[in-house]
Amino acid sequence: MTKESEEFEQRIHRTIELIEGSGAEVTWNDRIPDPDNPSQPRQIDITIRRDGFMTLAECRLHKERQDVKWIEELYGRKVSLNAVNVIAVSSSGFTQGAILKAQRLGVALRDLKSLTPVEVANWGCTMGMRVYYYQYKNLNS
Repeated sequence: MTKESEEFEQRIHRTIELIEGSGAEVTWNDRIPDPDNPSQPRQIDITIRRDGFMTLAECRLHKERQDVKWIEELYGRKVSLNAVNVIAVSSSGFTQGAILKAQRLGVALRDLKSLTPVEVANWGCTMGMRVYYYQYKNLNS
């Protein structure tokens, strides 16, 4: 990893820390045991842990837009490591194919090439959901 890539990841890490606030544990350059091979830790650029759930964030500081292959790799990593979300952060944007694939697979994209203040504000938005379950028995009594 180059010094520039490391600094880029650390800036993204700090941005996520600020957005997530005190309720989350945000770790740069994390090592997570692979569920299929626990003796082999997996390196993740940034992990976000909150309320027992884990989100992965991977960063790319490249000159070329990122493609479908990287999105598919990230989705596979999400599934393999039992993460609830994965975020792809690119300094150079994404190809149209990568954008479409990310939408279908639920991979969040952060394109720093065209980032706006509104998008940054939305990075930290979370959604809560309350589910009610009613079960009726012996309705004929």
